Amino acid sequence: MSDQAPNLSEQEKEALKFLDRDFNQSFQQMRHYDAQIFDILKFTFAAYSALIGAALGLYQFGLKESKDLSLPAIAALSVGLILGLFMFALTIRNRVYFIQVARYINEQRGFFLKIKPMGFENLTRMYTNPKQPPYFNWRSSHSWLVYIVSGLNSSLLGCLVFILSSSWWKPAVVWSLILFVLQLLIAVAYLVSRENKSASRAVFGRE
Repeated sequence: MSDQAPNLSEQEKEALKFLDRDFNQSFQQMRHYDAQIFDILKFTFAAYSALIGAALGLYQFGLKESKDLSLPAIAALSVGLILGLFMFALTIRNRVYFIQVARYINEQRGFFLKIKPMGFENLTRMYTNPKQPPYFNWRSSHSWLVYIVSGLNSSLLGCLVFILSSSWWKPAVVWSLILFVLQLLIAVAYLVSRENKSASRAVFGRE
């Protein structure tokens, strides 16, 4: 590359500098989205643990003291569930952002490696496919985090139904399973629908 550099025009040199900066910034952006998904899980887990414990504690205390404390417990769980569903949607959106940037990085890497700079063969076959990774991969770490967030939301709904149904656990289990499956179906359908689209259409829904 150094032998070819003097033959490059000023515009081409600036373009190479731009791609170099863009590649580095894209990597940082990809790490940001990855870290944000993990942060969402940590926040959700901590918040739900405290919320479920407080709500069930209030409910049990009310039963013990013959006081109706179900209303504040229901209100807390309802607000928590709304927040949890928002966090679930945010996790899915971050997955879309992550994939789009990862594919862009693969495209840039593939562009430079195809000329085998300095004889570099890429024997490890580092990612160069701009169509990879897929938006949905059930084995990816992001997918497992989505499963966990879905489970946390479902457990919150289960606690809510448990209190509303006067400590009857069967409807709580049923509604928890329904919400868990519904969340996953929506997430998978949305992610799969992002395939074979431009960045603008995949992220914003339009060009």
